[in-house]
Amino acid sequence: MALLLVNLHGKREASLSNQMRQTKSMSPDYAVNWWKERNLRPPIVDPIAFMEKRIKWRYTKGVPVGSDSFVYLGDSTVRLRDVRKRANRLSLPPATLLLTSPPYCGITNYHYDQWLRLWLLGGPPNALAISGRYKGKFADQQKYKELLFNVFSRARPLLDENAVVYVRTDHREITLKMTTSVLEEVFPTKRMFRYSRQVEKPTQTHLFRNKIEKSAEVDIVLLPAA
Repeated sequence: MALLLVNLHGKREASLSNQMRQTKSMSPDYAVNWWKERNLRPPIVDPIAFMEKRIKWRYTKGVPVGSDSFVYLGDSTVRLRDVRKRANRLSLPPATLLLTSPPYCGITNYHYDQWLRLWLLGGPPNALAISGRYKGKFADQQKYKELLFNVFSRARPLLDENAVVYVRTDHREITLKMTTSVLEEVFPTKRMFRYSRQVEKPTQTHLFRNKIEKSAEVDIVLLPAA
């Protein structure tokens, strides 16, 4: 299913769709009109041969071997409580790494932009039907900051005292300042380091900005107190 989702739409002949941006599902009307204007026809694809080729490439080196783990799907503001209960019940050791990349404030609607992939997973057949909490652009700065605080606060009890916290975020001041402020409040004893990551190729953040500029992201790393 993961490989189907990745290859669902993208470049012609390199995906299962007519020409469509790989990172964003356009609305049906927009896509159809765009194809008509350019006289683009859906490519003839043998889905079995198409997917077999990609599956063989993906697993050419074998199947990754990992340790036993639990995977939770859902709203992190709720799911983290379930994780904590299970960890306590099973006497699981605390985590030594928190690795995450929260949504960027006011950039894009992740659910709207991925409606086609969500449809493949059983969601509604149209982007307009997607609504609900945390399914917008995170444009409300106060609610965005509250979201960050709630998630990191509920994750903290699951972490070892010497755990490392690694957060990839947006370089814009609006997002970076709020993320940094929340992390300092939730993890006051940790040392904070920030690393700017220049991105040469267009990213989703870059594509959905009104002003064209070189994209950059920031890695915030929190380490145990010296």
